[in-house]
Amino acid sequence: MTIRAILIGAYGSEGTKGILGGSDRMAAVKAVAEAAGGSVNHVSFLRGDMDIYVDFNIPDAATLMGVAAAVHASGSFANLQYYECIDNAPVVAAAQKILKSYVPANA
Repeated sequence: MTIRAILIGAYGSEGTKGILGGSDRMAAVKAVAEAAGGSVNHVSFLRGDMDIYVDFNIPDAATLMGVAAAVHASGSFANLQYYECIDNAPVVAAAQKILKSYVPANA
């Protein structure tokens, strides 16, 4: 089973220098995903506070965190965020079950 994940990053000065120097970021994204046992669904470069958006499939949450740590350790990013996409239905079902037993502090 794999999970779907999103990485969003803002390049720092070193990352920007690499891009301006001709670094192939699409190939780099694909290589990282494949090294982690995953695959890339979509990559977009962005206008705004963040520079790149990567949607990919990866084996598990621990691997996602490993990808984020390796990419962040490269020094290319000033800001890197990662998110695991989830199916909301089981979360709502669990919350509804728990809510029946929860007593708020102000009750």
